[in-house]
Amino acid sequence: MSTLAGISFAMAAACVLLALPCLAAPGAARALARRFPRSAAAGWFLTALDIGWVIWIVKHAALGRFEHLRAPIYILAPVAVVLVAKYMDELLAPRALGGLLLLIPTPVLGMVRWSDSGLRLVVVVCCYLLVLAGMALVLGPYHFRKFTAWWIASDGRCRAGGAALLAAGAALAAVGLLA
Repeated sequence: MSTLAGISFAMAAACVLLALPCLAAPGAARALARRFPRSAAAGWFLTALDIGWVIWIVKHAALGRFEHLRAPIYILAPVAVVLVAKYMDELLAPRALGGLLLLIPTPVLGMVRWSDSGLRLVVVVCCYLLVLAGMALVLGPYHFRKFTAWWIASDGRCRAGGAALLAAGAALAAVGLLA
């Protein structure tokens, strides 16, 4: 299996996992989407994940003349998680989700960069859509609430969104099969 196929299947699985609650239990998915922006636990978890990922990047990066700052960064990371969670608690979960959406495309684009297949452009476009969504969430987390308020207004819309995600997952799985 090629790297492009593996990434396509992973992205398809993520789409399907997000779609299933919307299709199977739209009421529960709507309630979860309503609670998510103000969820302290989700905000803390996603913030810790984001900062941990950035620390991993710093660990493997060539820092050049800033190499002497590597050790303090490891020490300050847990402090940063606590400070961010304490002082940016207003809509922290969507902001941290936006940060995660900004981090995910980097390794994906690095892995599909040298693929010979033209289908890699489907994955590239998906990655750039994730970047745009991540920027929107980091800069304006209230957009998450506005979008989800429209999306979860009824069970029908929630199911339609789930069906769209399922279709995107099927398209990504087809890319994986053809790659």
